[in-house]
Amino acid sequence: MRKALLLAGILLTSCSLSPFGNKEPQVYPTYAPKEKTQESRLGLKGVENVLFYMKKEFSPVEGEIVLNSYDGFIIDLGKKNGISEGDRFISESGAVLKVKEVRNDYSVALPTIGNPLVGEKVKKFSFNKALFIDFTGEKGKELLSKLKEEVKTLNLAPYEEGEKFKKLFGLKFPSDFRRKVPAEKLLGYDGYLVVSERGVEVYDNTKKLVKLFPWEGAPASSFQVGISSGYKVVLDLKSHATSLFAGNIDKTPQKELVVATENDIRVYHVNTYGVSEVYRFKNPFPGSYLFHISPVDLDRDGKLELVIDGFYQETKSVSSGVFTVKNGKLRKLAKSNLILSGFDTDGDGVNETLYGQKVSSELDKFFGKDVWIVELKGNKLVKGKKVSVPPEFQVTSAQSFKVGSKTLFAYYDLDYFFNVSDGSQILWRSPIQIGASPNSIYWYVDDTLVSYYITPKPKPVDVNGDGEEEVLFSQNKNAAPGILRNIYTFDGGRVLLLYRKGTTFDWEEATVPIYKLGGLEEFDYIPEYDLLVAVFTESGIFKRPKSKLLFVSPRF
Repeated sequence: MRKALLLAGILLTSCSLSPFGNKEPQVYPTYAPKEKTQESRLGLKGVENVLFYMKKEFSPVEGEIVLNSYDGFIIDLGKKNGISEGDRFISESGAVLKVKEVRNDYSVALPTIGNPLVGEKVKKFSFNKALFIDFTGEKGKELLSKLKEEVKTLNLAPYEEGEKFKKLFGLKFPSDFRRKVPAEKLLGYDGYLVVSERGVEVYDNTKKLVKLFPWEGAPASSFQVGISSGYKVVLDLKSHATSLFAGNIDKTPQKELVVATENDIRVYHVNTYGVSEVYRFKNPFPGSYLFHISPVDLDRDGKLELVIDGFYQETKSVSSGVFTVKNGKLRKLAKSNLILSGFDTDGDGVNETLYGQKVSSELDKFFGKDVWIVELKGNKLVKGKKVSVPPEFQVTSAQSFKVGSKTLFAYYDLDYFFNVSDGSQILWRSPIQIGASPNSIYWYVDDTLVSYYITPKPKPVDVNGDGEEEVLFSQNKNAAPGILRNIYTFDGGRVLLLYRKGTTFDWEEATVPIYKLGGLEEFDYIPEYDLLVAVFTESGIFKRPKSKLLFVSPRF
C-alpha cells in the first residue's frame, strides 16, 4: 500500500494529465547538476565531524527502483532514510545511479554506469576494499582507527598499504592522486580515501569523486567551485588587492593565503567553502602603494618570510623589506630600497633566494638593468653576486624553473610578451602579447604622467610528476595601458600553462577565461586543494579599483 501511494504521488507530480487543456503544457527542463552541500548545524569538528557523516554515508541502506520517470529513476528511499544529493546506489544488475534530487519519501537518480531496471533492488554504494591514503599524519591515523571500528562497510586496508601506494607513485600532495596516478593502475581496491588538510575525499576506482567530507561542516560533492563556470567568488575584498601568495607563514600546520592590498596585508585560512581572516597588518611603509608581496624561506626552517615592496609616487622610489609573523604580529627583519622578490633557484617549489633590482635612474623607466642576489645578514640586507638576466627583466614578474638539468627564467618583458631565457639568452618568446594587470604604479615627469603595469609573478608547477617543471602565468584581455591610473581596459583574464615541447615551448589553457570581473591581478596554486586562488580587479573612470577573491578550478 505504501508503494502504491508513493507511485501515485510521483505520477501526479511528474506527469501532465491534460497537455491539450487550457493550461500551457508542462515543460521539463533538462537536468543540469548542481553540486550542493548538506546543511550542518551540529557544531562538530575534526575527526568527530568526518566520522559522523561517513557513518551516515556508508551505513547499509537497501531500496528498490519503483519507476523510470521523465526526470530519472525513482528509488523508494528519501530524506527520512538519510539519502542526500550526490549519493550513489548500485543495482542488482551492477548499474550505478547517482541521486540528483531528494524528497522526503523518495529520490530521483540518473544512471552513471549500466542500465538499471524498474523493480531491481539497490544498495547504497560502499566498497569491497578501500585504500586509506593519508597526508595529515596523526589526525589521519586517529580517523582510520575510528573508521575501522565504527564504519566496517568501508572495508579499509591497513595504513601501511596507503603509505606504500604514496611511495610507488611519488605522491607528495593530495592532488597528486588525481594528477599522477593513471586510472588503469588503480588495481586491488574499489575505493580510495585521500585524507588532507581539507578533509577526506572519497574516490571510486575510476578516480571519480564520490564525496568530500570536510573536517568542519557537511559533506560536498565537490570543492565549492562553480561547475559550469569553473570559478567561484569567495570574498569581496572591498579594496584594491595587488598581490598574493599561499604558504605557511606561522607555526600553525595550515597554509595561509596572504593578500596585499594598496595599504595593508591580510592573511586568510582557506577552507572547503571559502576563506576566513586570521590576521590584518598595517602598511609597513606608511604612505606607500604596496605593489608586490612574495614568499621566501631564507633560513630554510619551513616557515616563510614575507618580502614586501612599497612605491612612493612623489619621489619614484621604493621601500622594501623582509618580514616575519611572530605571535600574530608582523615583525621587520631588514629593510632595503631595492625592488625585492623571492626566487626558487633549486626547483623544490619553495623560494629560498632573494633577488633585488634598483629603481631605474631613467625618468620614464621603473626597473633598472642590474639584478643581484640579496642576502640577509643580521638585520641588514646585503647585495651579493650579480645575476645574469635578459633585457627588460623585472624581478616581480619573473621566476626560475627547472627544465632537465637547467634552471631557466620565465618572465614578462616591458611589452607584455612572455619569455623563457637561459640567463641573459632568450630561448623563446610568446607570439602574441600576453597582457599586463590592473596593478599599476604611476609618477610624473614634469607634467607628463607615466603609468607602469606590474604583471603577476609566474608560478612553476610539476604537473605530471616527471621532475620537470611547467609554468603557470596569467593573461588579461585588452591589456592596453590607460591614460590615467584608474582607467583600465581589462575585461577578462585566465591562467595559462607553459610547457616544453621538443626543443621549444608552447602553452595551453590552465583555467577557463573569466569575464565581467575585470582583470586578473595575481594568482597562486594550492596543490593541497588542487585549486587556484586569484584576485580579479575591476575599475572605471568614476570609481576606484575594487578586487574580489576567487577559487578557480585548474584544467591541467
